Amino acid sequence: MLLNYILLHASSFMDDLPVGLALCVIPFILGWLAAFAFYGVGGLKTQIENLTAANADLSAKLDASHNENTELRVKNTQMEAELEKQMEVVRKMKNELIICEAERSNLKIAAADAAGAAGGKKPSGAASISFAGAKYKQDDLKIVEGIGPKIAQLCQSAGINTWQELSATTPERLREILDAAGPSFQIHDPGSWPKQAGLAANGEWDVLKKLQDELKGGK
Repeated sequence: MLLNYILLHASSFMDDLPVGLALCVIPFILGWLAAFAFYGVGGLKTQIENLTAANADLSAKLDASHNENTELRVKNTQMEAELEKQMEVVRKMKNELIICEAERSNLKIAAADAAGAAGGKKPSGAASISFAGAKYKQDDLKIVEGIGPKIAQLCQSAGINTWQELSATTPERLREILDAAGPSFQIHDPGSWPKQAGLAANGEWDVLKKLQDELKGGK
């Protein structure tokens, strides 16, 4: 009877075998895929966390670099301001040096005149010239329209002591002397000074007076 039962149901069992196998294999595959996906997602999360940490570190370094750059700019601005102050001090010292050299030159001339007077010679600065209602010593650079005491000292310190020497000096050279003396001297225009000095050196007083009447501040 048992054998008959087995033989009777054998065909039914063979028909249900693929279904049973499918029911066993499919959950296994699904579980394996789920596990794979789980570990894959976990790995991605780890990578994201690492990248986030690296990005935060780079952001911190960038902020530090930005702050350092800002500090450097502030220091650079301060150094430029300090440099400008030092340059202004240097310009003032140059001006003082020029004045001192001019005074030394005047003292040497005065000493030479005193020595000449002691030896019975006529002092070099004794001669005077009346011009345009004022008196000037020979080779007094202030006779030139546009030249005052300070500019005369600048010229003397540069080796320009006579009208003849001034007449032989180019306006470009005179501009260099004025520029080196600082902003207060840069406003003057020495363009006509050599010509005026030449007229004075040649004693052409009428021509010099007419020229100066046409000038304004030496221009």
